Formats: sequence, C-alpha cells, structure tokens
Amino acid sequence: MYFMYVDESGDPGRYNGSNTPHYILSGLLVPEQEWAAGLARMLAFREAVKGATGLAKKVEFHSSELLRPHKLDAYKQVHKSVRVRLLKEFVGLFPAFFPAARILNVCLDKQQVAAETNYQEMAWRRLLRGFNDFLQQQNQLGVVVSDDTNEAALRLLFRSMRKESPPLTAVLEDVVCRQSIHSYYVQAADAIAFCLYQQEYAKGSTRKFDLHQLFKTLDALLLKEAAPNDSQGIIRT
Repeated sequence: MYFMYVDESGDPGRYNGSNTPHYILSGLLVPEQEWAAGLARMLAFREAVKGATGLAKKVEFHSSELLRPHKLDAYKQVHKSVRVRLLKEFVGLFPAFFPAARILNVCLDKQQVAAETNYQEMAWRRLLRGFNDFLQQQNQLGVVVSDDTNEAALRLLFRSMRKESPPLTAVLEDVVCRQSIHSYYVQAADAIAFCLYQQEYAKGSTRKFDLHQLFKTLDALLLKEAAPNDSQGIIRT
C-alpha cells in the first residue's frame, strides 16, 4: 500500500498576465511500511526546530510563508536567513526521512495549452494516471491524500476515471482532502511543489538564496519513469 500526499503550486485559472503562468502538482508516494518512521523523523526535525528557533511544532511548515510571511505571524519572529535555512534543511532531509518514497510531478505551462483548458482537471488526470501506473507496476494499491482543494470536482474526476479504458483500478477511495496544517506529509508535498516552482520559474529575489537549485536535492526520489523523455521525470504539457 502507498499513500500519495499531494499539494499544488500556482493557481488553476486561465493565465491573464497577472496570475501564475503555471500549474504544478507534486505527489509524495510513501509506502505504508515507511509511514510511521517517516512521521517520527519529521517530528524529531520539528522538535529540533522548536529548540533552535522557538517555532512550535503545531505551526504549519508552509514554504512560501517561510520565504515571505503573510498569514503566519509566528514566522515573523524568525529572521529570514534562518527561515530559508530551515526550508533547505527540511527538503534536504527528505531522502533520509523516507528513503523508499517516490515523488511524482506534473507541471503545466498554461501558455502551451488551449486557453479554455481546465488546468486543474488536466493536471490531476495526469497525476492520478501516473500514480495508478506506478501502483500496477509495483503490484500495490494506494490512497491519495490532498491539501484542501476542489473536493467535489476531484471526486467527479476520480469516479469518471474508474470507468475509463483503462480504468483506475489500483487507487482506492475518493481523493481524501485534508487541511495541510494537520498533516506533516501534506506540508512535505507543499515543499516539493514549491521547490519545483522555484526551479521552473526562478526569480531574482529567490535566486540569491539558491532556491532554484533545491529541487535537485530530491533527484534520488523522483519517479523518472513517469515521463522518460524528461530528465527529472516531470509530466509536462
């Protein structure tokens, strides 16, 4: 059994020049036998962070907030250089946190597909298909846990894909939506999607912190067979 924890980067709306030109989904595929140990390692990391910075374990590890706090006042008490270092340490430890996990990514460039495209549906369709293919190759079953999103639309999509040819047969249940504040694993998926965004759409304000290089530290976990023509296995437009 595998759990796939999913989060997004970018908005799913039509690109109009003022919103994001991309829509990214990242899935962290965790085998059931590694789930408890992975959670314990993340808890130990957060305990160490609390000791070093005073940042409570209940405070959500939200990557964009670590960079530029807007909603989480607790981050404003920690110097920016320390917050950036925490993000780098968190992501850099993923191969140690869950060494048997895999990472599946979808990155849509909205300007490369028709403007009327439902980007969220397209990305989720590709992510679910990639997860199902992986599970079948491993002779395993899986469950999808996502950060809170359009649950009704995902439910309809998932149920329709069960009836397609070929159908989704290895993914059990509807997509389970959770608030990321209550799941360290969803927070890890958020960090992955954030790092992929930094690589694909790097800005000068973040390049000085080398955040555009952070996704490369996940290379050993990337599910490269999901897109053999891409060096990082990213499912693209």
